[in-house]
Amino acid sequence: MKYFCAISLSLCAVTLSAATLEVEISGMTKEGALHLEVYSSKEVFESDEGDRPGPQPGIVAGSIKNIDTEVYKETFEIPAGIYAIGYYIDANENQKLDTNFVGVPKEEYGFSNNARGAFGPPSFESASFTLDSYLKLLMEL
Repeated sequence: MKYFCAISLSLCAVTLSAATLEVEISGMTKEGALHLEVYSSKEVFESDEGDRPGPQPGIVAGSIKNIDTEVYKETFEIPAGIYAIGYYIDANENQKLDTNFVGVPKEEYGFSNNARGAFGPPSFESASFTLDSYLKLLMEL
């Protein structure tokens, strides 16, 4: 019985700590595979070049979905915390963000808070947001 109570309390604690993040992206002009990552790590966010799709430390959620040019919407259930989002549309579906010879992206991309960097991605601080229990983020390309 003690074991059952401990499991029940643990499950309640996990459920109570989950928060809801709704993401909405508009302004896409090309179809392709949308790669979206929710970062919990400043270091991973600022060093990611869009060339390693899939799970990795410092990324708490993500999605790869074929989209058209309409509004993209998705909901994530993740722990409360401080996060930043990075995304790009892989128009040729080669699993990476294509850049020109000087490193400027050739595919559509964006970040939470519609943050932009001068020469590269924005800082984690400019793209970050706090998720307590519920947040709807509106982003535009």
